Amino acid sequence: MAIKRVKVDELRTGMYIHDLNCGWLQHGFLRQQFLVRNPGQIQKMKVQGLHEVYIDTSLGEDVPEAPTQAQIEQTLKQKIKESAAGPAALMPAQVSHRVESIAAKRILGEATDVMDGLLQDVRLGKQVDAAKAAPLVKEINASVLRNPGALLSLCRIKEADTYTFQHSVSICALLVAFSNALGMDAATVHEAGLGGLLHDVGKMKIPTEILNKPGRLTEAEFSEMKTHALLSQELLNEVPGISPLVIQIAGEHHEKMGGGGYPKGLPGAEISQLGRMAAIVDVYDALTSSRVYHKAMEPSEVLKKLLEWSGSHLDGELVEQFIRTLGIYPVGSLIRLSGGRLAVVVEQGQDLLHPTVRTVFDSVRMIALQPHELQLSTETEQIVDYEDPQEWGLNAMAYL
Repeated sequence: MAIKRVKVDELRTGMYIHDLNCGWLQHGFLRQQFLVRNPGQIQKMKVQGLHEVYIDTSLGEDVPEAPTQAQIEQTLKQKIKESAAGPAALMPAQVSHRVESIAAKRILGEATDVMDGLLQDVRLGKQVDAAKAAPLVKEINASVLRNPGALLSLCRIKEADTYTFQHSVSICALLVAFSNALGMDAATVHEAGLGGLLHDVGKMKIPTEILNKPGRLTEAEFSEMKTHALLSQELLNEVPGISPLVIQIAGEHHEKMGGGGYPKGLPGAEISQLGRMAAIVDVYDALTSSRVYHKAMEPSEVLKKLLEWSGSHLDGELVEQFIRTLGIYPVGSLIRLSGGRLAVVVEQGQDLLHPTVRTVFDSVRMIALQPHELQLSTETEQIVDYEDPQEWGLNAMAYL
């Protein structure tokens, strides 16, 4: 038995799809795993913009020359380390994570409340009030510049009933960090953050039973959900004085480099830089957040998926810049050191392979440790890999 990755063009009836290899809102299939029974299913994958999928050769036909999942995993591990070979893209933190986390919690709470009210107003038919959102961008940007890991790590924690509002705040924070890392001017950073806050306003025009459905969408529901990007663009076009950059983010964050995205199926050359950046952070935030229908993936695992999806879906060069923005082990990640201790990443430095960590567990003796902060270097233990906190019964975020 082997799980292999194959191009959609290589699919034939009789093959068993193990994983459609995309984010949950990137396809219209009711399930990720199924037997390919007819050419129509393959054509549907092509229309949805899928380029490569994983098959299970124990349950269906094989493609002998296709690479195995294990081979792909090894290649991605090497690529992500190569992406981190240069210095971090953001300046070092000005204050400690412990200090900034106090301000970050306040900002996140206030921003979520404001976005809740703003988006609910849109649902009631009112015009988007961008003036309410603009001050939030300034506060979020200030927090990111003081210590990006504090706010970005908190953004991973979301409540089911306020997910849409919290997701908007997360996209703002991620785009602000990303834009700063790319050296954009202050005005563009602000517009990027505002676009992040407002990118999903069109979802307020989607029926709540679809938006909040606790499971996968039917094909008809999926088609309706996909209209939210165009609806966002239309709603923002009605706002006096709104920047075209904000509208681009709202309208393009689900477009794909290889075409096949929505709402317009733009090829990569026609997607704006901020639109391509928004696509990256939108996928990252969605996959690192828990929902009823999928468990959150660890940040380091998601960064590998972003690399895997480069070219067909995401801009590969920008993905590498994004990795250098967050670090290959983002703040809040649980990692295993060469001596067997498990530790939580608490600060990023200029050397992305050697962050500051807090040791919390001995995986050899299977005992909890008194948390101890350690600045990794070439002279200390090295990071072997990231770990899934749930598999160890740990809450990594609690150690921040």
